Order: sequence, then C-alpha cells, then structure tokens
Amino acid sequence: MNGQIFNTIPGVWRLAPVLLLLASCQPLVTERLQGSDVCVENVQQDNDPALAGFAEQDLARIDSVILTAIADSAFPGASVSIGTPTTVAYSRGYGTLSYSDPDSVHETTVYDLASMTKVVATTTSAMLLYEAGALDLDARVTEYLPEFGESGKDDVRVIHLLTHTSGLIPFRPYHLLGLHERSEILGAIMSDSLQFEPGTRVSYSDLGMITMGRVIEEIAGMTLDSFSTRYIFNPLGMCSTAFRSSNQVDVENIAPTEVDTLFRKSLVHGVVHDETAYILGGTAGHAGLFATAADLSKFATMMLTGNTIDGKPFLARETISRFTSRPAGPGQQERAIGWDLRSLEGYTSAGEYFSRDSFGHTGYTGTSIWIDPELDVYAILLTNRVHPTRANRKISAVRPAFASAVGLPLVSKNRSN
Repeated sequence: MNGQIFNTIPGVWRLAPVLLLLASCQPLVTERLQGSDVCVENVQQDNDPALAGFAEQDLARIDSVILTAIADSAFPGASVSIGTPTTVAYSRGYGTLSYSDPDSVHETTVYDLASMTKVVATTTSAMLLYEAGALDLDARVTEYLPEFGESGKDDVRVIHLLTHTSGLIPFRPYHLLGLHERSEILGAIMSDSLQFEPGTRVSYSDLGMITMGRVIEEIAGMTLDSFSTRYIFNPLGMCSTAFRSSNQVDVENIAPTEVDTLFRKSLVHGVVHDETAYILGGTAGHAGLFATAADLSKFATMMLTGNTIDGKPFLARETISRFTSRPAGPGQQERAIGWDLRSLEGYTSAGEYFSRDSFGHTGYTGTSIWIDPELDVYAILLTNRVHPTRANRKISAVRPAFASAVGLPLVSKNRSN
C-alpha cells in the first residue's frame, strides 16, 4: 500500500499518512506482542516478611495504621499487599466490605481502582505499543485521531497526553451537562479547546487520558478492555482484574463505593464509580478498572523486574525506565510518562521513606500503588473510602502513613548495612 492510491479519492489524500500509519500498526500488535485469550492463575510467591526485610514489629506497625483508620471511619475495610521482586512480604484484608455488610475483606476482594486505571491499563498498554514500535510518543495525536485537531489542538502530542501537559481541562461533569451517551462525550472531548499551550505546564487531566485510551484503541484495532485483558492481565495472571460494563449486576466479593444521590440514585456497587466512565460504558482510559491487591502484586512485581512472576519477559527494563523516570527541567518533575512521582516537597502519598525514584498513582475511590526500584519494594493499598460518601477525605492522611510504615524498616535496614 502506498500514498498514490489515495490521490484517486477526492479529499482523502490528506489522510494518507494517517491511514498508512494505522495500517502498519495492526500487524505489529498481533505479531510482536505476546497476548493470551486465557488467564492462568499463576501462583504468587509465598509470604515471607523476613526475606523482604520486615520483622514482626514492622507488620504490627502496618496493621496499626490500617486498623486505626478503620476505627476512625476513614473506610470500612482495606486490602493491602507489600512485596519485593522475589516475594510477597505481606498481604492481608482488614474490616468489612461496607458498614452494613459483615463480609470480611481479603487480599482477593475486588475494588474499583478509579484513576489507578491510568497506569495499570492505559499507560501499560501504551508501554507495550511503544515497545512494539506501534506508538510514537512524539507523534501528534491527530496522526491517530484526526478529529482531535478541532479547536486548535493540532500540536498536542501523545507524550503530552501521558504527562498531563496537553492543555486539556482536567475534568468536565458531563453527567450534569446533559451528555448521557458515549458518542456525545467523545465528541465533546474531540471538539474541546485547550487551556494552555501544550508542554508548558502540568495539569492533571481525565480528558487527556480518555483521549489516550482512544489512541490505543485506534492503533490496536480493539477496545481498551479487550487489549488490556489479552496483552496485560491474562499474561500476568491477573485473572480478577477487568473493566466492568455499566450494566453488570453481579457484585459478589466486590466492595461497594458511594451512595449516589445525584446521578444514579442508588448505591454504586459492581459498576464504576466515576460518572464519565460509567456513561462511556464502564471502559475508559482514565477510570473503570476493578482489581484485587493479589492481582496488583503481580503487576507491581513486573514493574520492578520487567518479567511475569514465572520469569517470562514482559517489558524491557529500558521501557519501564523510560516511562517511570523523573524528567529533567523545572516545573514538570513530579510526573513521569503516565506515572506519578514522589513529590520532593510538600505532601506526598508515598510517605516519608520511599525514594525520589519511586513511582505510583492514586485512585479517587481510595486506592494507591507505590513502587520503589531503589528499595526494591511495592506497597498497594485498596480501600473504598468514598463509601458511603465522597465527602470523607480521611484517606489523605492514611496513604502516607501506610507508605511510611512500609518504607521505614527498609530504610533502616539499608542504613545499618
């Protein structure tokens, strides 16, 4: 195929480079990525706190942080997983699914990850496509989504979407603006204007990551949930991780989120809490993913090693470093590519002891993941702090306290060596 054939179709010749690029991407996805249609529940390493550097008093300190938060009604329950590249140091559930549900939380309880979707699904999908040569981080978004060029957005690059420097507004309450169809929201984003010149500053944007999800879908030729399931969750053995459609009704072993009195007029349970992701059908680049702490420990192990837990290569270390390293230059040093970085000043949910090289992300529903390649540790905290109301903000103190309880014994161990 070459650009000559497009010259015979009036008005289409301008799209020739775009169509050629997309046509060339599909074979790369199918031929160079190792996907699987079946998820095999890989056996994670046995819990071995001592091997990871945690003594009994260290685990008691972690327990105290979570149990104190539950007693303070920061959330009804929580699931945590802490580990290193070679072992799961500690995994445990605390409390109950809700204040009215007596069922206990376990490390296999399913939580709405909210914005952790941005890294576990969307950014990881981008990493795979980048490594396969199908995604150019420096390409204009319009090379993949021509309609995105409306309203002066032609110069927005893929890297701008992933680093939250695109200039797109952070959020719009589409459910309050009369938009109740997927096509209406996507059309509104494509025609939206920018708040600032791309690449000049950081402004965390759901719209940017929704757009990134659409870029992935265009390149892969399949939906984001299908791509991430086939190429991320199944190969990593994350069999309880999935996007859930907005009309799903099964709620077994899933922690509920908010009592929504404004939009859905009911308890949000088993479907995505985020209103925009809900209207988009449950799958979006910014939110919609559900997972367990046990599954996320497999994901975190991969981010530390580049391999699945049974040693199969998944991502090159160079790719992981490219997406998680702190950028040079002032003003944009707390965002890597897709990932959040430990803040060097002021508040950080990474706590006191995680290194400056650590990377992670939080989710609005009360979730967080932090991974530290220097300390060789990950810390996963899943809660439903928005239950029964998002007005509960106590999670902001719990996250750094939890991360600090994880990091302290490792830093102390390193100092004594």
